Amino acid sequence: MPLPRSLAPLWREISGEGWVGARRWTGGRTSEAGCGMPGCRRPDGTVAGSTERPTSQIYQMKTGHCLSGQCLHWTKNRPTPQCWWCRYQTQTREHLFKVCLEWETQREILWEEVRNETGRRKSRRMIRHLLADERCSRAVLDFLTSTDLGRRVPAAEEDTVSEVSEAELWEWEEEQGAEVEGLGAGGGTTTVPSHA
Repeated sequence: MPLPRSLAPLWREISGEGWVGARRWTGGRTSEAGCGMPGCRRPDGTVAGSTERPTSQIYQMKTGHCLSGQCLHWTKNRPTPQCWWCRYQTQTREHLFKVCLEWETQREILWEEVRNETGRRKSRRMIRHLLADERCSRAVLDFLTSTDLGRRVPAAEEDTVSEVSEAELWEWEEEQGAEVEGLGAGGGTTTVPSHA
């Protein structure tokens, strides 16, 4: 008759047999060569070697979880998916990289560089392919650093006072100059026009 045993050695024996069986099962299915990350899944060296802010912006763009009107509306952080730069109805990655009027100059430089690297034009390229192509990484990083995409989101409420550029203010002052001088020392207030 065998002597009684405690439960602890029994559990160790059972779990040890389980691990031996698991190693045996996986042994034939994996090899040293097969355990590495495939080349197509390795991080892009250009993006990984960049500074922190553009790197995070490009990865957010790649995953679709970026500061865009569509994503922020989906997460209920904005009331509408409208573009806050040009007032287009839906601000998506495609819109920001291809159409948005605010970044026209930077966008032309981006697509010129992409065409030089890949030979494909903007109309023949989807944004997900652009962001996945390592040849385009430098151009996309330059585009993101030269714009406010992924960095700044204006408040969701529409302010009654709009920002007016310095050039617009000078033009307005020149136009109103004669009227302001005509008021003389008697006073009178002038208001800056609101550009919606």
